[in-house]
Amino acid sequence: MDGPGRTVHESERARVINTAEMSESRKMELASLASMVFICMPVRRIDADVLDLIGRYRFNLEIGIDHYALDRFPPAHFADLAETFNRLGIAMTVHAPFHELFPGAPDRLVRGAAIARLDAAFDLMAVFTPCSVVMHLNHENRRFGFVADEWFAHIVPALERYAGRCRDMGAVLVLENVYEEGPRAMVRVLEALVGRDVFHCVDVGHQNAFSETKLGDWLAATGPYIRQFHLHDNDGTGDAHGPIGTGTVRFDLVADFIRRMDVRPLITLEPHTVEDIWRTLDGLERSGIVEALLRF
Repeated sequence: MDGPGRTVHESERARVINTAEMSESRKMELASLASMVFICMPVRRIDADVLDLIGRYRFNLEIGIDHYALDRFPPAHFADLAETFNRLGIAMTVHAPFHELFPGAPDRLVRGAAIARLDAAFDLMAVFTPCSVVMHLNHENRRFGFVADEWFAHIVPALERYAGRCRDMGAVLVLENVYEEGPRAMVRVLEALVGRDVFHCVDVGHQNAFSETKLGDWLAATGPYIRQFHLHDNDGTGDAHGPIGTGTVRFDLVADFIRRMDVRPLITLEPHTVEDIWRTLDGLERSGIVEALLRF
């Protein structure tokens, strides 16, 4: 259960750094810290300036392949990016498309559209040699609760097939929470896929903004399946994707959980601006999570 305790947001809220005044030596220090984690990076946002930033600081990346990128760029564009990042020695994960995609939907046309979009993304992923592929479970009890068994009958074989595609590229499949009110559907799916290299990516920002379950209870329910975290912050009223330490997410609970894990989890930071990359890394440094990772 969540309980009282010192958290980053309680004692450090005033420390919202001005990145324009951050020294280059401090950025290099934080970039060194970033070697332990991944930074989310949608393909559609990778321009010349971002490429320069990545080349300078060698951030590991979670490559976001969304519907915008699939509609805008030819396959050669993804291959060129992958070649650049592999040449720089950058480790990568991949985030699959997720907007309005329901591969467990009872309606075969809705389900078919989701599978077609996901298949198109999976066809492009292998060039990035990802450690993991993140997919949204996209279950909401208010949407699928009254057809839960039918949804389950469709989602499990779909995920089993994508897990196989992940294995073929040397990756594991991790399922991320977004609007799930609680962990029950996530646990049910993960239990059905034990032994298929399907695990859980806990998005603590989504959990804080949308779940009716406290973070401590969510971690307890899904703990055996957790292999990745998405870290960002908010005040509980919306998905702000703020820097670590600027909201109400209990990062101390995340650090405590990681200290008890048997396997080192992958960590993805999810800032939405270049400035927030540095703010998020600064917050990560003060969260206790780095120390927890160093025990592995």
